[in-house]
Amino acid sequence: MPRHTPLLLLAVALTLAFAAGPAAAAKRALFDNFHAETAGNADWVIDDQQPTPVPSQAAIVPSTPRTYWLGAISSWGVDLVKRGFTVTTNTTAITYGNGANPLDLSNFDVFIVPEPNTLFSAAEATAILAFVHDGGGLVAVSDHDGSDRNNDGFDSPKIWNALDPGHLLGVHWGSTGDLNNNITQTSSNLNPAPSDSVTHGPEGLVTALEFHNGTTLTIFPADNPTVRGEVWMIGLAQTSTTGIMAASAQYGSGRVFFAGDSSPIDDGSANPGNNSIFDGWAEGGGADSVIFMNATQWAARRAPATGDVTPPVVTVTSPNGGEDWKAGSAHAITWSATDAVGVTGVDLAWSSDGGATFANPIALGLANSGSFLWQVPDAPGSNVRVRVTARDAASNSGSDASDASFTISRWLITASAGAGGSVSPSGVTSVAENGSVGYTITPATGFAIATVLADGGAVGAVSTYSFNNVTANHTLAATFADVAPPSVALGSPIGGEQWNTSTLHAVTWTASDNTVVDSVNVDWSAHSTAGPWTPVAHALANSGSFGWTLPAVPTDSALVRVTAFDHAGNSASAASGSEFRIVDPTAGVGDGGPAVLALARPMPNPARGLATLQFSLPEAGEARLELVDVTGRRVWMRHDTLAAGAHAWSWNGRDDAGRTLGPGLYLVRLVTPWGTRRTRLVWVR
Repeated sequence: MPRHTPLLLLAVALTLAFAAGPAAAAKRALFDNFHAETAGNADWVIDDQQPTPVPSQAAIVPSTPRTYWLGAISSWGVDLVKRGFTVTTNTTAITYGNGANPLDLSNFDVFIVPEPNTLFSAAEATAILAFVHDGGGLVAVSDHDGSDRNNDGFDSPKIWNALDPGHLLGVHWGSTGDLNNNITQTSSNLNPAPSDSVTHGPEGLVTALEFHNGTTLTIFPADNPTVRGEVWMIGLAQTSTTGIMAASAQYGSGRVFFAGDSSPIDDGSANPGNNSIFDGWAEGGGADSVIFMNATQWAARRAPATGDVTPPVVTVTSPNGGEDWKAGSAHAITWSATDAVGVTGVDLAWSSDGGATFANPIALGLANSGSFLWQVPDAPGSNVRVRVTARDAASNSGSDASDASFTISRWLITASAGAGGSVSPSGVTSVAENGSVGYTITPATGFAIATVLADGGAVGAVSTYSFNNVTANHTLAATFADVAPPSVALGSPIGGEQWNTSTLHAVTWTASDNTVVDSVNVDWSAHSTAGPWTPVAHALANSGSFGWTLPAVPTDSALVRVTAFDHAGNSASAASGSEFRIVDPTAGVGDGGPAVLALARPMPNPARGLATLQFSLPEAGEARLELVDVTGRRVWMRHDTLAAGAHAWSWNGRDDAGRTLGPGLYLVRLVTPWGTRRTRLVWVR
């Protein structure tokens, strides 16, 4: 037969079992394998086929061998089936009341957890305790202190103590620092009461319990009056509340059996390579198996209702619906709880699904003070409710929940940035009560932080800002100022030209800005840089050209200057690289008359790809252009015999051998019979 059974078949089998009715239904045992029960060399499973063991348990008869399934506790499962149980392995997170989960605890009578090696989640702890309280059975098996098989920092004694820190079940497992937390002993110091179904049960009389490195229990009858020892260490009085190797208790309508060692449940038939210490199940003539079989069958029965059966009456007064509580804030949960005898403890839990489940514990075992200050979790939602459960000394319980849902929300901080920069994080950020959010304000290239407003108030031109200990919504807004001047270059006149007085010539330029060039001014000087600068035209559009009618006064040292302005009032200027002449044609000179020796500023400058080198000669003759690097080495040269007047040569960034030169500063030198002129060129790639 194939060794696999789909989960769907389990659900069908459970449905058929329930349909037969309580009188006909077999007892149902669920063995946990969701908490690392096979970690390390352990193999605490009834079979390696899960959740339903294979071959079918329907074929088990009294003579079926204990090796029918493969797992270190398969004998336990086989023996239960022989007593009329159906057995299943849990492979999912533990739930109680989840109809969509066929392995939900509500589908079983007893839950067996053989040495867990990972912590139960808060929701799982709530599910286990609620299952037992409502009548389910729990068989809890531990091992010695330090038996952390998966090395996650938690061994089984610590895990069981974390499940029930308030001793609702009445026990504390011996852990680090406790006495007798790692013992090897065979004890016949048993509970002698004939009415004790654990030591005197349907499997027979227990004669001994053998530990091979196990821990002991301390019981707390003051917290749970039903807790009792079943096996004590040798030599201890049976009134002792410590040194207990096995114990039992009732909680609500359910029953719990506790054992401090996993060796007795080992049957020596583990999967290959896993734990196979010895056959503890049959040790001592089967004494160990007797106590575990008695305990499992006892735990699978609901405790009879005796004495006080009236549950407490509980009313939740806050939160009762419609509230908006901030994540991380502290709010009082208030209630009233009364009982005919007296409320012994109060448990609080909250729901995120409108009360369908209360999987989130708040506090357990509180005094019935009527109020608890709750630190609201950081779990925003609009379908939240709180439940208060009160217990009395007879383990009766009553509960009440919020009448309607309330909201858990976070404070909102809205951050925005104007043009020219950014705020990070931007948009809307949510933060829990008393939380903090830090912001970074970054201007774009060419911009500076102008002002930052926090909740509408100026906090200066800061680059960082934080909202700390937040208890309200906030806003943050940053604005930025344009601080970069425009880039401007003059195209004409560049210097060396000879223009007639009172004639029309084009002044040309290029101008750009990180936003927009708002306007351009054109000025000229008759006396080179000595000035004064006389307006030609102001507030021009950035068209790149303006027709200038030259003045009627001649000069040999004229310059033109173009100034560009942006919207923020930043400005930059560019002027002719050298002087040009304005001549009077009536004096016999005229356009095309004697020119001047001049070398203009390279265009563009800085240059990339190609630079134009413009110059003029006063007479016809030989001219030589040279480029010299910062070391004084000439890297490029061109010469020719030229006519008088303006000329322009280009340079493509290569040396005389055609090799590409690197970026940097170069000296441009014009050498002529009439003198030498120099200027500079910045070359970029």
